[in-house]
Parts: sequence; C-alpha cells; structure tokens
Amino acid sequence: MVAVCVHIKKMFRKPIKVKSNTQMKGSDRKTIRERFLQTFPNLTEVDLELVIPKKETVSAIKIVTEGNEVVNVYSVQRCPFAFEIQGVIFPTVFTLWKLPLMLQAFTTHSDVVQFLYGGADLMLPGVVTPPGAKYGNLPRGAMAYVNVTEDIAAVAVGVTAQSSSEMLASGKRGKCLLIYHTYGDNLCSVEGPKYPRLPVLGPPEWMVFTERDFPALGAPQLEPSGDNSPEEIEEPGPPPGPEDMDQLLTYCFFVAIKYSKTLNLPILTSNFFKLQMMPVCPDGKTLDIKKSTYKKLKPFLDAMQKDGLITIKEAKKGVESITAINKEHPKFAEFYVDPSLRPRRQEDESYVPTSVTESYIITPAVAPLFEDSVLRKGDVVQMSAIRKQVCEYVKKNHCDNEENKKLVKPKEALVKICKTESCITWEELMEKVCEAMKSCYKVSNANTEFVNKGKVSPITLTVSQRSGNKKVTLVNNLELFGIQPTEFAKECQIGVGASTSVTRPLGRKGDEVLVQGNQVLFVHNLLTGKYKVPPKYIRGLEYAPKRK
Repeated sequence: MVAVCVHIKKMFRKPIKVKSNTQMKGSDRKTIRERFLQTFPNLTEVDLELVIPKKETVSAIKIVTEGNEVVNVYSVQRCPFAFEIQGVIFPTVFTLWKLPLMLQAFTTHSDVVQFLYGGADLMLPGVVTPPGAKYGNLPRGAMAYVNVTEDIAAVAVGVTAQSSSEMLASGKRGKCLLIYHTYGDNLCSVEGPKYPRLPVLGPPEWMVFTERDFPALGAPQLEPSGDNSPEEIEEPGPPPGPEDMDQLLTYCFFVAIKYSKTLNLPILTSNFFKLQMMPVCPDGKTLDIKKSTYKKLKPFLDAMQKDGLITIKEAKKGVESITAINKEHPKFAEFYVDPSLRPRRQEDESYVPTSVTESYIITPAVAPLFEDSVLRKGDVVQMSAIRKQVCEYVKKNHCDNEENKKLVKPKEALVKICKTESCITWEELMEKVCEAMKSCYKVSNANTEFVNKGKVSPITLTVSQRSGNKKVTLVNNLELFGIQPTEFAKECQIGVGASTSVTRPLGRKGDEVLVQGNQVLFVHNLLTGKYKVPPKYIRGLEYAPKRK
C-alpha cells in the first residue's frame, strides 16, 4: 500500500477530454506491470495477470479533467484498470472487483453510496466497522476503497482523510475517505458508454452470521471463550439448509411480534411478513421462505397458530389476517434479544433532520469585497458573512451617504457590481451583490455533507391520473434532503395502507416515490413532522383533497 498526499476531488464527475489514446509497446507494458507491483507489493504475478494479461493489448489514454488536471488512464479490452495522478497509480473499481484484498476497504450502507456518486466524501458516521481493528492501521493519505454491507464489490476509490488512529480517537466524526473515483463516473466510460456492471461478490466475511448469532429458542447463550487459539477456530460450514432457514424464520417471527414498534392488529399475513418480519432480518442474511421446510408463508403461520402463539382469521376467501398475539405463551416470554444485539430499525432511532443552508460562491466580480478577509474566489459564504463584508467595504471606502443613512453611493468595485454611480438603498446593494455571485446550497446530515451549485430544488408532490380513473401521488427530490426513498416509501405504505414503489424516471437524477391514491396531505405532514423539512422547501400541497 502506498501513502499519497494528492487530493483532487470529483475529477471524474464532470466531463473529461481525451487528448490521446495509444496502444502501449512491449517495453511500456513491462514498465507499467513493474510499477503496478512496486505500488502494490502485496500482489503476486498471478494477481497481476488478472489485471494486466500478458497477451492482451494495453492502451494508454491521456485525459484532461475540467480542472485542467492531466491524468493517465490505462485500460485492457476497453476497460480502465488504473489511473495515474502526479506520478501515483490508483486502481479502478474494476480492478478491485478482481482483487478485493489489494487495498483496505471501508464498508458503508448502500443508502450512503448515492451521496458518494453525487460528489461527497465518505464520512465516519456512515462507516460500518468490523470487530477488532475497526479502522485498520493506515496513515493519512493512504489508498483505500468503499464497499457496502451487502457486497464487497468496490463502489469508490480514494485516500484516507486521517490516519486510522485519528479516526478511532475522533468519536466517529469527520471525514474517513476523500473520494477520487466512483463506479459510473466519466473514468468508467473513457473507452465508451458500455462498461462492466456492478457484480455480486457477497458480503464482507465479518458480516456473515453463524449459528452462534442465532441460538435455538431456549438454548443457553454461547459466551466467547476469550482464547483465540488456532485450534478453536472453526472451519467454514456447509451452506445453510432448510433447517437453518426455519431457525432464521422463527427468529424473525419472534422479533416481529415482540419488539416491533409499528405492528398494529389486525394485519394481513402477507403484510406481516413483508413489513414486519423481513425488515428485522439481520444484515448479511436473506429471509427466503422458499428455502425453508415450510416452502410457503401459510404453513409457517398455521404452525405458529397451532402452537398457540397467534390467532389467524379469514376475512374472505384467500385473505387472512393475524388478529391476536398470545403474549402469555411461554415461548413468547422466554424469547429475548439483548438490546445491543437487537436489529436496529429506523423507527427506534430519533431522526436527525437534514440541514439545508442556502449560500453563495464568491466570483471574480465580488472578490474585491472580500480582500480583507480570509475568504477568496470560489469559497462558499452565507448571507450573514456577505452582509458583514459589504458593510466593512462601504465603511472603509466611505461609500455611505452622510445625509441619508439608508442610501449608499457605489465606488470602485461597487460601481462595477451595481453598474451605477448613483445612490442606491442598502437593500438594492445587497441584491446586486448577491446577483453577481453564484447561488449554491450546503446539505448536511448524519452521514455526509456536500455543496450543490444552483438554488435549492424543493421536494415536489404531484397527483397523476392513471388508467381506470385511479390517482397516484408522486414525490421527487427526497435525496436532496437526506431522505432515503425506499425508507420513505415504506413509511407511506404503513401510514396510509396503500401500495408504493420507487423508480428512477428517465431524465431525472433522483428516485421517485409513487403512493397509490391522493396522499398529498399525509406525505406533507410526514415531511414536516418526522423529517423536519421546512414547508418552504415543499411544493404541491395545493393538490391535497379539498375538504367537503
């Protein structure tokens, strides 16, 4: 592993220019192979053959980013395997799919990845750490990559923002990884729009659960021995069979009936499985009833009813609901999951609202106003800082009107900004200064912080008419406020008892949530209530049903 000090963020998010694309000669191919081994000494010749096969053609592509940074890209079979910045070679995500152990990985939740794709760095609150050495033993500026809890496949590459010891001492605050390259950016398509799809390689080993995590009901809890001698390390067992799935099914059933905060009776058996049992399935496990001995949900729930744990009634043919839970049953009383080991669910946690701060970017036109401050061209400033600097500039250059304190007489830089030498009001002055700057906004939440250019795009609520005179409510721009569309759709489904879906419409950057029926009022109340979104950032309340 090589420590580096360069930090050129988001270089591949914006369009890049290809200056040259040449086939490498034999000597050049040998050189790049040697440099690759020097940069990553943990690789073997066999590993290198997976990345740079001796018999394949290697291309050297010179590109220029929008920031005029020259980057060398190396590709095999029209697929980039490495890029070089200021003499330092980085692997692409495609290379890390083949050799996931060549760099240390930082694992995050899949919901965080969209922020990385949008240009954010990986923040420590969004990192899921393994037991033991949580952040490894890396210096600041070391190469690393990002994967998710469900899959070890790399989704982003970068360098550490701080050393592992600093991360450990930070209390999970601050940045973890400065992101250079992500899956789907312009580097991936440097040889054309078609590039490999994200593979399914399986979760990290430390995320895979064993029987120790799911003891049989009533069985004594297994305690760690504290002795990590080699002879006590068990060999990986065979893949889970029907009995293992039965055990997981029973575990999720008891967690749902005993610890759910959203379970309201009666509930359709299909909804109970989908909304109550599946969400509490531990990470790294998949609840697949077809792989159990029951094969279908009905035989399993019938067995639970026969055991006296629940009561099921048939409302009409083929439609069954759970109407009661026997909380006096011995198995219900015996079942216990330690609070620290219980599946964490969003409903159990207090929601930290996303902060949206409207700001401005200093342009060359207004830069003279900030000469006496630490702020420079390209910096992001809020209105309060702008007002302070304008006041100081007016006072320093004697632009204030002695006869009328409400007026300002533009001089020097203010003349160019206001395009007049006549007196104007303070309000007009601030308006002209802001117009000469670029609008932007900063979004921060528990997982990330990023700045987007332009004005804030509000959350939009619209009602659309579908076939059969049916109405649906469409919700857009949730991600801009740190709200995960899948979780939001689930809350709407539970809250109004209507079906929902999440799709990515053509031409849009974010996902769209669809809720059956006109649910504008419910969605608006959910956004302003739980998620604390200011009403000024929500459009479409006028589409709510009119009260009769």
